[in-house]
Amino acid sequence: MTVHDDARDAGLLFRYALDHTASPARHDAYARLFDRYQSDPDLRTLFDDTATGLGVRVLAADRTTGLVLTVEPDSPLAVTDTQRWLRIRGVSDRRIYGLALGGAAAWCYPSARAVREPGTRRVNALDVDRLIREHAAALAAREDAGGDALGDAWAEYAQRKQAEPTPSGLLKRYCTVRMCEDVLEMLAAFGLVVSDRTVPSPRADLGVWRSTDRFRAHVGTVGGPLAWQTMLSEPTTPDSNPGSDAEEDA
Repeated sequence: MTVHDDARDAGLLFRYALDHTASPARHDAYARLFDRYQSDPDLRTLFDDTATGLGVRVLAADRTTGLVLTVEPDSPLAVTDTQRWLRIRGVSDRRIYGLALGGAAAWCYPSARAVREPGTRRVNALDVDRLIREHAAALAAREDAGGDALGDAWAEYAQRKQAEPTPSGLLKRYCTVRMCEDVLEMLAAFGLVVSDRTVPSPRADLGVWRSTDRFRAHVGTVGGPLAWQTMLSEPTTPDSNPGSDAEEDA
């Protein structure tokens, strides 16, 4: 292999790694490049150096899943706009979506052992919402007993209605169950959960999802995918009234 060949293959491997729908198990070219990444130190060094320059690092390398990547916040490849899934009006929404992200990760991988072991777990928005509310209640009980104060994010979450229907029967966008569903749909867009149609959904406007090894790699290494974009980024607009019904049917 020439240097030119290695550069081309490293670029093609990077292209496959960025596509969560591709895997070495299903794509012969990806399998060939992945095997070279594992066995050829020259290609691996070239790939890793290129990734580092772009603010990207490899979280896991598995022949079934492929290369699982994460990006630094200042990388040109970082996700900077989640508005396609999360309609964030201000700090309150950002906190609730952040809790939903953490809740989804905690439901699928509740312990260090669960993160270490391969396997998937079924999840829906009701599961995530219930876990968050149970944890918030436990924190509130500790606060009453003189423990740590209930955080602002938990307080925001508790103020929102859990499941509020529109006149058409669908959940309003800013009730917490619907916001948890938005988060799961965003995770699905990045291949971190997949739709599970083997069981009935809890209601017509909610899905049933199953975690992936890609999600497990993210949770085990960086604590949860996309959470920094949601919880830590400054809001682009001031808070709206959390109780407003504007755009609820959107």
